[in-house]
Amino acid sequence: MNKNPIVILHGWGLSGRTFDPLERELRKRGYRVFVPDFPGFGQAVLPSKPLRLDDYAVFLGDYLNKESLRAPILIGHSFGGRVSLKYQLLYPKDVRAIILTGTPGFTPVDRKKLILFIVLAKIGKAFFYLPPFSLIQDAVRRWYYYLVGARDFYRAEGVMRETFKYIVQENLLESMKAVRVPCRLIWGENDAIVPVSVAQKMKEVIPGATLDIIKEAGHGIPYKNPKVFADHLTAFFQSL
Repeated sequence: MNKNPIVILHGWGLSGRTFDPLERELRKRGYRVFVPDFPGFGQAVLPSKPLRLDDYAVFLGDYLNKESLRAPILIGHSFGGRVSLKYQLLYPKDVRAIILTGTPGFTPVDRKKLILFIVLAKIGKAFFYLPPFSLIQDAVRRWYYYLVGARDFYRAEGVMRETFKYIVQENLLESMKAVRVPCRLIWGENDAIVPVSVAQKMKEVIPGATLDIIKEAGHGIPYKNPKVFADHLTAFFQSL
């Protein structure tokens, strides 16, 4: 059995507690599992200023040092996968392997549309202070954010909304090309947030990456069906 510690990194808007089902499943199989809350999520402190992906990678490094974890296997879900990729770029010798699931290595939203969205969001902030538009601002914003695939931006507030802007604008291509450890992509066939086409594109860029597609599963497969997800993990661990 692989003895490397497993660190599960949660997605945006979630927390470590979301992954309790997967943690329990892996612990039953004899693995050491750690599930931190990122700054701004779960029980973690809200940042005093907007954070960038580098900041979350540094947080992860500090967490690993605090817990005395060496050569961990990182399981990154969605946003957590972004952090995993960035961390191994900055600290390539500190990771044993990476599992990415539902991670937008390439943004599912057209980049031009995303930039336009951020510009319009800034303009709209002033626009919606004017009556009568102030009365319908929530409904219109919700519709627009859904249209461009940025529902997480709508749900974020204050410093986390600014953080979200930084995160989604960062290009992960160099981080993916720099991967030098075993990397498995495990995707839900019906992931509507980050579709399988994104995973297939990532597989072509990440050196040596392999892709497992779980039938009839969605974006939340790691915690909605932890046994099936853990079965795929175990098969990967046995190859390390």
